[in-house]
Amino acid sequence: MGLEASPQRLEQVEDRLSLLYSLLKKHSCSTIAQLISLKESLAGSALDIDSLQEKISSLERERESASTEYEAVKASLHKARLQAAPVFADAVMTSLSFLELEKSKFAVDLLESSDGPSGADSVCFRFASDGKEPVDVAKCASGGEMSRIMLSLKAMMARFTGMPTMIFDEIDTGVSGSVADKMGSLICSMGDSMQVFSITHLPQVAAKGRAHYIVSKSDCDGRTVSTIRKVEGKERIMEIARLLSGSVITDAAIANAQALLSESEIG
Repeated sequence: MGLEASPQRLEQVEDRLSLLYSLLKKHSCSTIAQLISLKESLAGSALDIDSLQEKISSLERERESASTEYEAVKASLHKARLQAAPVFADAVMTSLSFLELEKSKFAVDLLESSDGPSGADSVCFRFASDGKEPVDVAKCASGGEMSRIMLSLKAMMARFTGMPTMIFDEIDTGVSGSVADKMGSLICSMGDSMQVFSITHLPQVAAKGRAHYIVSKSDCDGRTVSTIRKVEGKERIMEIARLLSGSVITDAAIANAQALLSESEIG
């Protein structure tokens, strides 16, 4: 039986073998079976890619819907802020007037900002203590004025946000005399609807509290230990007197402390 040579067929087989050897080397396969298995795996991945494309399209539609909803809520929030800003400013000015800043002006400006979780408004508080055109509060308020502004803002927050507890760490810094007394009254009134802790060195404020605690520090075996204890009765009188007179407690300071505590009980 004779054999018929076909150069064309030989070329086809050689090209096929060359392709197979090339694919085996490219994909680090040692057998044709491994190469076929890889092909099936890649075919499955191609189907996954089609599925991912559908998922991407679905997510893009959701994003567009969320963006439309966000723009509507942002516009509504901006409008509500514009309406609330003057009312809020008037309420703060009323509080500042009570704290002996009768000529002060307070305003709320809404500035355009980048989009965020709270909309696209940047809020700027403007203040003037002398009745002139108010400017950015950070650029003009003194320490005592800033304390009164912060207390007024905190009092507003306590009234409308329903916080259960508020802690003031020397919010009365920079004030004294009758202003300190009024700040103490305002802090105390906040205690009608929430729990208030006020850390203070002012006797006028300390005397307003319904409970008085002393925080002290001491060295113990090379460590600094902080302790807190409640003072009542005569001991509280002496503590208020110490705040009034310093290390040497005078009879006048004790009498003044008793008067402060008595006024607070009457109020």
